[in-house]
Amino acid sequence: MFSKEEDKMVSMGFNSINEGFDEGVSKALNFLTEIGTDYLNERKEPEAEKTVVSIKEIGKAATLQGMENAAVNAIRALERLLQRSIEQNMQDTTIRVLLSFGAIGKTAAEQQMETVAKLAASVLGKSGNTAALLNNERETMAVIIGLGEIGKAVTRVKFPNLSENTAICISCLGDIGKLTAQKNLEEAAVGVELMLQEMAAEAMQENLQDTVRSIAGSIEEVGKKAEDENMESAVFQASSALQTIVSYAGSKYLNDASIAAKIALESFNELDIINDEDNIKNIEAIRETMRALWVNSK
Repeated sequence: MFSKEEDKMVSMGFNSINEGFDEGVSKALNFLTEIGTDYLNERKEPEAEKTVVSIKEIGKAATLQGMENAAVNAIRALERLLQRSIEQNMQDTTIRVLLSFGAIGKTAAEQQMETVAKLAASVLGKSGNTAALLNNERETMAVIIGLGEIGKAVTRVKFPNLSENTAICISCLGDIGKLTAQKNLEEAAVGVELMLQEMAAEAMQENLQDTVRSIAGSIEEVGKKAEDENMESAVFQASSALQTIVSYAGSKYLNDASIAAKIALESFNELDIINDEDNIKNIEAIRETMRALWVNSK
C-alpha cells in the first residue's frame, strides 16, 4: 500500500489536471518517480508497479485534458523507471512500464495529440529493438502490443493518407519483427504480424489505401525473414495476413493495396506455407496471450 504522503501526491496530480495546473502535475510526477526509483533500488516490485500505474493514469488523464506538457512529463517519468527496472532485472515492472507507454500513446492518438503519441511510439520502438537484441521475448511482446495499440488508434482518427505517426508504428513494428525473426523469437515475430494485420483491418475500414500498402510491405519483410529462419508459424501468419488483405481490400475497392498484398504473397515459397492445425493453434495461443497481457495492464 502507498503511504499517506504518496496517496496525497497522487491526488495532487489528478487535482492539478482538473485545474489545468502543469506545475502541480510536474511536482506529483517527480515525487512518484523518485519514490518509484527507491522501490526499484530496494527491489520492492509490487510497490514499484503501483507507482508505475499511478504515473500511467496521471499521463492518460493529462492527455484527456489536452495537457501536452504533463503527458510528455509522464512518459519521461516512465522512461526513468524503465531504465532502473532494466538495470535491476525486474522484468514484471519493465513490462508494466512498456505497456504504460502504449496506454498513454493510445489515448494521445485518440485525442489527436500527435506529439505525445509520437513520443510514446518512438520510446517503444527503441525499447523493442533493445529487448529483441537481448532475447527478452516477453519484454519485446509488450513493446509490440503497445506499438500496435497506438498504431490502431492513430489509424482510427481517419487521417487522409499515411500519417507520420502511423508510419512510425509500422516502421518500428517491421524493424522489430525482422529482428525477432533473425533472433529466432518466433512468438514475437508472430505478434508483430498479428498487430500489423489488426492495423491493416482498421486502415481498410477507413479506406486508407497507402497505409494498407505500407503494412503489407512490412508483413512481407517479416515473413520473408521468418522464412529464411524456417519459422513455420510466422511464415503461415504472414501469408494468412496478406491473404486477408488481398480479399478485404479488393472488396473495399482498394485495388492498389490489394495488388500490393497479392504481389507480396506471391513472393513466398508455397512449400514453406504450412497450413496445419498446430500452426493455427500456436498463433491463436499467441493472440490470446497478447490480449490478456494488454487487458491486465489496464
